[in-house]
Parts: sequence; structure tokens; C-alpha cells
Amino acid sequence: MAVDNTVPYGEPGIAGFAKESWGNKQNWQYGDTPALTTKSVSFTASGADLEINFLDVLNGAGALADYNVTPDAGTADYIAAASITIADGDTALCPVYVQGHFEMDALGWDASYDTDAKKEAAFVGSVSPTIFVSKGKFNSDAIY
Repeated sequence: MAVDNTVPYGEPGIAGFAKESWGNKQNWQYGDTPALTTKSVSFTASGADLEINFLDVLNGAGALADYNVTPDAGTADYIAAASITIADGDTALCPVYVQGHFEMDALGWDASYDTDAKKEAAFVGSVSPTIFVSKGKFNSDAIY
């Protein structure tokens, strides 16, 4: 949540210093090429409710994708375009991104994607090969 405060100044003729920080979510789009493209994919919750959060990296079943050197059914296919909860046993349509250029640190990753190289290569050979993931040289936490 962003906070807007008035920075107090020191007495006239005396140097004063104050530090302010703001905490909004970073921009999740790394670039505008290729253009963002979505489609609706049908997911079924089986065994428990399926909770999908905005910008989660998903496999073809709607769960968080897991890393595997050889792409399989559990690896990355989509990025969630909306948050949705599907009750156990139900099937629902979920909007997902199938094309775009995304900021790596803004996405929801499974713990198996533990390096930047794995994240950058997540969509190579997937059903959505035009999803690109990049990491900026700087982030908002490094700016004062």
C-alpha cells in the first residue's frame, strides 16, 4: 500500500534529511512486445480446491508449474490473468496469458524454479512459446 507523507524540514539554516519509501507492486509487464494475449482455459479441481492467483505460472492442469529439465505435463504453460478459486470437483474457465513479456520477479513461481536461468527458460517448448520472462537490471528497492 502506498503511503503519502509530508517530509518535515529542519530549522532554517540547518541541514535536514528525511527518507521516504513507497511500496507499490512493481510493474509486471517487462515490455509491450509481443502484445499481451489471453485465452480461457478449462481447469478442474480434483482432491482439493484449486486456488489460482493473478500472475501465477501455471501448468496445463492449473497448478503451479514445477521445473523439469525435460518439459512435461507439470512444466510451465500459462500465466494466470486473474485470481480464481475452483471448488473441489468443479470445472471452471480461467483467463490465462499465452503471449507477452513479463517481469520475472512479479510472477508467482513454484520453489523448484530457484534460479533466474530456470525462470527465463520456463516457457521454451511449452504450449505458449511466445511468453518471455526477463529480469530488469534494477528494481524499485534499489532506488532511494
